[in-house]
Amino acid sequence: GMPSGKYARMEDDMGENKERFARENHSEIERRRRNKMTHYINELAEMVPQCASLGRKPDKLTILRMAVSHMKGIRGHSAQDETSYKPSFLTDQELKHLILEAANGFLFVVCCQTGKVLYVADSITPVLNLKQEDWLQRNLNELIHPDDQDKIRDQLCGSEVSVNKVLDLKTGSVKREGASTRVHMSCRRGFICRMRVGALEPLHRLRNRRPLFQHAGQNYVVMHCTGYIKNAPPQGINAPASSCLVAIARLQVASMPVCADPSSTNQFSVRVAEDGKMTFIDSRVSDLIGLSSDQLIGRYWWNLAHPADEKTLQDGFIALLSDQPMRLNIRIRTSTDYTPCTVSAYKFMNPYSEQFEYVVATHQIAPQEDINNWVTGSATNQPQATGFGELGAPVAAA
Repeated sequence: GMPSGKYARMEDDMGENKERFARENHSEIERRRRNKMTHYINELAEMVPQCASLGRKPDKLTILRMAVSHMKGIRGHSAQDETSYKPSFLTDQELKHLILEAANGFLFVVCCQTGKVLYVADSITPVLNLKQEDWLQRNLNELIHPDDQDKIRDQLCGSEVSVNKVLDLKTGSVKREGASTRVHMSCRRGFICRMRVGALEPLHRLRNRRPLFQHAGQNYVVMHCTGYIKNAPPQGINAPASSCLVAIARLQVASMPVCADPSSTNQFSVRVAEDGKMTFIDSRVSDLIGLSSDQLIGRYWWNLAHPADEKTLQDGFIALLSDQPMRLNIRIRTSTDYTPCTVSAYKFMNPYSEQFEYVVATHQIAPQEDINNWVTGSATNQPQATGFGELGAPVAAA
């Protein structure tokens, strides 16, 4: 009786162990299968532009749904030519003018491997006063400020390169996830750089533009480029199959010409970084308050205010960063005294990354009689500026 009971118990134990091993083995297989599936779905997310443009990582179902619609789109588009990217009622010519007038910009295409310009619209001429042939087949590095060349090299690094880097790391490296999030926005591009401009005199769009940068006798102006990396040149461009950057370059908002509206001559604009320091001040500042932009750039914005108003301006800036609109009446410094001024400001967000870029603030010098009193009391005693001539030189009142 006893031995058989003991053996029965041992058999039961062995049976339980077998079941447990089978269960553990099964869950291990399941875990590996889930990891593989997650890996492939993440790879899929990196390859589908709609997923990349979301900015946050979508769930698995969304990735699969977007991948299906992307494949359908590719199948549908292959028969059509690339004109389907723009509304059929717009001619190429009208589209170019629309980009020029709405954005003060032009379209260009650059090969990612060589940096060579494959295409540039003729609307480059009114924007940079250069001809198409000044850009075509040239290396983009020759056309931008030397200090911006590394930045452009990073931008031309196509998504495939980054994806390969990520896949190389999968042999046991834990850094893969971090790298994969970097790739997530891989095909979109948005950056600011300084582009070379031609002769300034005959160009009304460049007149009064600030800031103008100089290097080795060349002038450069700040341009905002937005576009995407495409894994083959757009149709109609005769170039070997390679990934390329398709982008619109437009003049930076703060670099736009001073308008001819007389009311704008008693105001100036400032761009402020997240730390509160001024990074750009338009040229009207010296005529209005007798201080040059060189004296002010790099200083805290609230240092511009009367000591009694510094805290008000600083608090306004902090409130502005948390999305509250700002309009204040304060006194600001001049070269000799203080003058009443209305400050209105807004926060500019990068439309692609949705990250904070800078604050744009307009300073409107208050009523005419105050300005007149202030100018007469000023040590510089210059005639009041009523407009701007070539390259922002003050023009005396007639």
